Amino acid sequence: MYQDLLDKKAKLAVIGLGYVGLPIALEFARKLSVIGFDISSRRIEMMKQGLDPSNELEKEAFEGCDITFTDSLEVLREARFFIVAVPTPVDDHNVPDLKPVKR
Repeated sequence: MYQDLLDKKAKLAVIGLGYVGLPIALEFARKLSVIGFDISSRRIEMMKQGLDPSNELEKEAFEGCDITFTDSLEVLREARFFIVAVPTPVDDHNVPDLKPVKR
């Protein structure tokens, strides 16, 4: 399966394109075919233009990357491998709030 990723016969998805997920997605997209998924259509439109909504990455970070930015679950289904990079805050008892993961 690893070879399928390298040969771009399979796609990797990064779910959650915030300050953690976006750099991970772009780095993988230098070698692999990547789907970058986020629930915010506004953020997706910015990234399609090569803009980081968090203002941490320069436009050059997007260059030479094989990445499809989307908020579509249908497009996300094309991936065979998934990395989830969404916030998981904890409550006063250090129990993770998994609502962002479940969305």
